[in-house]
Amino acid sequence: MPREIGNLPYLARLAFATNNLVGVAPVTIFNMSALKEISLLNNSLSGSLPSRIDLSLPNVETLNLGINSFSGTIPSSITNASKLSDLELGVNLFSGFIPNTFVNMADNYLTSSTPELSFLSSLENCKKLKVLILTGNPLDGILPKSIGNLSLSLETILMANCSISGNIPQVVGNLGNLLVLELGGNNLTGPIPITFSQLQTLQALGLTRNKLAGPITDELCHLARLHSLVLQGNKFSGSIPSCLGDIPITIGGLKNLQQMFLEYNRLEGSIPESFGDLSSLEVLDLSKNKISGAIPASLQKLLYLKHLNLSFNKLEGEIPRGGPFANLTAKSFMGNELL
Repeated sequence: MPREIGNLPYLARLAFATNNLVGVAPVTIFNMSALKEISLLNNSLSGSLPSRIDLSLPNVETLNLGINSFSGTIPSSITNASKLSDLELGVNLFSGFIPNTFVNMADNYLTSSTPELSFLSSLENCKKLKVLILTGNPLDGILPKSIGNLSLSLETILMANCSISGNIPQVVGNLGNLLVLELGGNNLTGPIPITFSQLQTLQALGLTRNKLAGPITDELCHLARLHSLVLQGNKFSGSIPSCLGDIPITIGGLKNLQQMFLEYNRLEGSIPESFGDLSSLEVLDLSKNKISGAIPASLQKLLYLKHLNLSFNKLEGEIPRGGPFANLTAKSFMGNELL
């Protein structure tokens, strides 16, 4: 990118996304006061942001630098860019503390200035916040109760692989318009909050590879729009709630559930017959638990089932032959006492 591009004083839109641009992005582009949009997504550009980006780009509405090699700190002055509505900085080399703003900053090297992730409190006044993506940053803190005070417009929280510990606050249930909640790959402990039943719009819940324990709460059965439930790699114990599949009797919902991952836990009891009512189910993984009893014949009704893994449990009896079972291999059932 030539430095001379900064000599276009009336340029309002600079969009070079998804090309093969390399090298350092000219500092002149961050001093073009007429610019409303800068989109350099998905190139191989490097460089850093100016310390007073609010003054050098007073009219910018969209700043998209994702999937590049930009580095340095994210200036706190970015919070003063009053017209900025779309900020994408994910998959770069930014480091330092997270400024008091909201952005997509996944896969950088950002940390929190306090163990309580205090930057979340600063987002309470962002009434139009819809997406919060911090996946892959070493935040190394605990989820504060202030997370429950975020905007009711919030639809997506992606905070996987962030070294977050402690319990999931009950106040997460206040975020009644969430569609996606992904907290996998952290060090979260304690039970699943019973307030999750308040997340009536939730479509995907990911809590994989944490240290969560206790039973899989019946409250999950009230999430009628849920289509992806991923809980493997925790310490859950007790029986699988029969209501997870008891669509016509218990909740009249979950008919859209497509994926259920519950492997690597300590679940006991039998597989509910009502699992056969999950008519949209494509993936069911219950491997490496302590589930006993027979495989319900009702699972033969799962016509869309593409992946079934029941290995390394305490199942016994015969393997059903109809429906999706006709295409399954012995690997799906090994480590049991099945015929």
